[in-house]
Amino acid sequence: MSELIVTGGVVITLDAARRVITDGAVAMRGGRILAVGTAAEIAAEFPSPERVMDARGKAVLPGLIDTHAHAGHGLVKTLGNGDSAAWSEACRIIYSAHSPAEFWYAEARLVGLERLKAGVTTGVSVLGGGDCVMRLDSPAAGEARARAIAEIGIRDMMAVGPRRPPFPHDYVSEDGSIRAIRFEDQLEVMGLLFERLHDRGRMRLCTFMPVYREAAHDALKVSEIKAQGRAVRELGARFKARFHQDGHRSNSIAMADAMFGLLGPDAFLSHCTDLTDDDIATLVRTGAHVVHNPTAIAAVRGFCPVVRLLDAGVNVAIASDGTAPDRSGDLFRHAFEAMRYAQRAARDESLLPPGRALEMITVDAAAALGMEREIGSLEAGKRADLITVDLTAPHMAPANMPVWRVVCFATGADVRDVVIGGEVLMEGRRLAHLDEAEIVAAAEAETAQMLRRSGLAHLAVEDPGWGKARYPRG
Repeated sequence: MSELIVTGGVVITLDAARRVITDGAVAMRGGRILAVGTAAEIAAEFPSPERVMDARGKAVLPGLIDTHAHAGHGLVKTLGNGDSAAWSEACRIIYSAHSPAEFWYAEARLVGLERLKAGVTTGVSVLGGGDCVMRLDSPAAGEARARAIAEIGIRDMMAVGPRRPPFPHDYVSEDGSIRAIRFEDQLEVMGLLFERLHDRGRMRLCTFMPVYREAAHDALKVSEIKAQGRAVRELGARFKARFHQDGHRSNSIAMADAMFGLLGPDAFLSHCTDLTDDDIATLVRTGAHVVHNPTAIAAVRGFCPVVRLLDAGVNVAIASDGTAPDRSGDLFRHAFEAMRYAQRAARDESLLPPGRALEMITVDAAAALGMEREIGSLEAGKRADLITVDLTAPHMAPANMPVWRVVCFATGADVRDVVIGGEVLMEGRRLAHLDEAEIVAAAEAETAQMLRRSGLAHLAVEDPGWGKARYPRG
């Protein structure tokens, strides 16, 4: 891989010293960063680079990291006009019965493209959603998704795990037959996906378990969940993989540890709203990480105490929970929303300053994924993942306080260049290796087919809510 110098920009390193280098440069070769310094220093050390990227008028940052989102959701976004129950039921129907491999391939290319253009170089993708409806009746969905992500070129951590008991769950195979899928069947598929995909190229996997809150007085169910959790954790340990859960709230973290033995420093937990003192003490004791999704419905129904968690020493990342039903993968948007979310709750505008918010989508996010030695900051030896952000647009002027401008004013559309592993994937917002129009058209076509197959086209009839203060429900 050729030597590349990105020079002349404002380099926001996110290194241990949190250096911001006004006229800075980054040198990279072989997929790794060689050096970070002033433009003059890098030019003296690397006088004859094979390629130079001019970053004047831009901020240069480490690639952004989205620590929680859902595969599949890219083709079901907006369904139901804000009716969460209808949308979740649509996910159940689609993911278990009307999502062949082509669905997961088209969706992954669309969302991968969105992430790439927004400067998200690494993302977590739960293989399904709604109420933990995972497409794990066969390896086909996961393998199709991995092929698509490899084409886009970003890094991905695909979360795979079982559905909720009771088993079995019915799935419709691609030949139209109905199969009753047991926990053991899903565990077998998980193993196959790990063997075939984990740590191959830019794809990694992590294990996943549904969050349980209701099992405290059901001894049989507790025993079943313990056994399933043990099997999932053992599989993850075999492959040295992370562990993920989605939807923690109100004592479920303490329960996950005390009743099911699921937590540890390799665990990262999404949403984490209305936490109890026991929940926070458990996070501190186990070293588990929190993923805050400030624009998710869960953040409306409950409150994630981000500042209290940070003060207690818990590592917290910010994520999109994208891309459906109503949110994008634009991490700049979510980082700013996280600032306001914390400030509004406490009526205190000093909370969660922009620098901390930026850490939570870069270096802190890397720590949540166990990748802090590889990505998340611009430092010699780390993987050469970086982005540039335009600082010359009207909404980004005047040219001062670059960290504030990037976090408070930038959007994903301001990302100009993306480098992953030293490979230039986007330059001046041009994607030489991808046909953007074809990817979008294929996603549109697959969505139309999915709506016909599932009989859910009525959920895509828009009611914008003109003149209403609220949607009627029930």
